[in-house]
Amino acid sequence: MRDVFIPAVGTRIPVVGFGCGALTGTSRKDALHLLEKAFDAGVRHFDVARSYGYGEAEGILGTFVKSRRAEVTITTKFGIQPPQRTSALGLAIQIGRRVVRLLPSTRKVLQRRTQMLTKSGGFGVSDARISLETSLRELRTDSIDFYLLHDYVVADHAADELASFLEDAVKAEKVRSFGMGTGINNVLRALESQPNLCNVVQFENSVLKKNMRSLPPPASSRLVITHGALQSYPSVSSFLAAHNNTAKDWSKRLGADCLHEDTISALLLNYAVEANPHGLVLFSSMKSVRVTKNVKAVLEPVFSPTQVALFGQLVERELKPLP
Repeated sequence: MRDVFIPAVGTRIPVVGFGCGALTGTSRKDALHLLEKAFDAGVRHFDVARSYGYGEAEGILGTFVKSRRAEVTITTKFGIQPPQRTSALGLAIQIGRRVVRLLPSTRKVLQRRTQMLTKSGGFGVSDARISLETSLRELRTDSIDFYLLHDYVVADHAADELASFLEDAVKAEKVRSFGMGTGINNVLRALESQPNLCNVVQFENSVLKKNMRSLPPPASSRLVITHGALQSYPSVSSFLAAHNNTAKDWSKRLGADCLHEDTISALLLNYAVEANPHGLVLFSSMKSVRVTKNVKAVLEPVFSPTQVALFGQLVERELKPLP
């Protein structure tokens, strides 16, 4: 089992976590089944946010972890407020889910449209307090392990009042540690100007978005969580499908079929883990079989660090980084 020690919680947990951003893209029953599959495969960290699933994702995760709370860690985020729940919104959500089940390709279009209903930038103390109490209630827990500022943009002034509120939440044992989940540029600016908000930093990192390279050497107490490792899958797989000789060369050098979905997914996830050796790596999937395979690919790896490093070099040589 590949795990990492997390000072804030004083224990070791598996390096791979499950992202709950798309839980409401299916039925509640199927969402709980996905969470169960992730847990049974070895996942012990779950990532959610107040805004995910129009404000419903926390409640689903809360139902699942209620009987398992002592066995898992949870990240949730604040700063993006979901739309107010109304009967009209509920009906629209139900219709949207049916459309996505029939036409999965519409998922991203609908997600972009629904993002317009959310309100971002809610980083005042009052916003943080209301969001925290709501998250605690929805997650059915007395304490949140990692409480992050969601898509935080560093301001010209230090957020002293917000930091003081979050520190008080830690003292009150409502939060175990806090930080931010945002773009890498804002993370870097915050590390310079607002380090007291950076006990945990979460950002995208993958074989095509090597943001870990920009991060200064981490403090021993700082937790780094990355996501988006599998976002590179379409680019890498389509490139290999279009370049058969290259695919054969990679397969020979790596000792695996690089045209196989399992191979590329495993290499992408393990690349992200190797790039963040002292932190956590998140992934998400709406397919239970894929969830199990992805977790196993990380916790019981068949690829050595040397193979994973070679894969990264091959991608860097052949493909352009994503914007």
